[in-house]
Amino acid sequence: MKPSPNPDVADMFNRIAHTYDRLNHLLSFGIDRRWRKLAVRKLRLKNGCTILDCAAGTGDMALAIHDRVDGTTTVLLDPAHSMLCEADAKAGTISPARFRLICGSAERIPFRDNTFDGFVVAFGIRNFADLKGGLNELQRVLKSGGKGIILEFTPDRSRLIDRVFRKYMSGVMIPLGARISKDQDAYVYLTRTIQSFATSRQLTDLFTEVGFRCVENRSLSWGIARLFVLEKI
Repeated sequence: MKPSPNPDVADMFNRIAHTYDRLNHLLSFGIDRRWRKLAVRKLRLKNGCTILDCAAGTGDMALAIHDRVDGTTTVLLDPAHSMLCEADAKAGTISPARFRLICGSAERIPFRDNTFDGFVVAFGIRNFADLKGGLNELQRVLKSGGKGIILEFTPDRSRLIDRVFRKYMSGVMIPLGARISKDQDAYVYLTRTIQSFATSRQLTDLFTEVGFRCVENRSLSWGIARLFVLEKI
């Protein structure tokens, strides 16, 4: 039996969904948009392809995919219903058949083996209840030769950048996030997961263990974030 997502984490994202986009762009100074555009380019999208956006949140990655190649289909999977409602509100004229919303978890992806041409996970794998289990599921539903793109925060930074980043999280991210979202606990949780998550070496070892080849492991913005490009072996 595969584990369910932590209900407390899903509830937390439901609580902050209405302010999540504003805070993301504000706290990152808009750099998160550049990271997402780069990630989408790495997918090498083609017309007619189907992409899973896992831990999709408010749908920014899926929307970036549609902006780049209009003829794609995205499936947005997230355990927080309110986050998907925010994504739905931003879908605009995209057909619901090509912008599918599913409330569910990475550990229980409700699709058959070899379904998707690619997948993306933007700053979501650190919230998986079972990291290895979720990665196994992503590998299972990806077609042979398909690409997976993961954006995440890892501690692979210089001491100086890490010191500045930690001070920014404690001195700006938590108080500002608490003030705008009215939920300090959520931003304490988010900063804690950023600070304690696995290194890129630990992650690449795990990717290999579950059946991926990591073809790119790229530092973004002086090591603040990391981009991984995976292929199914």
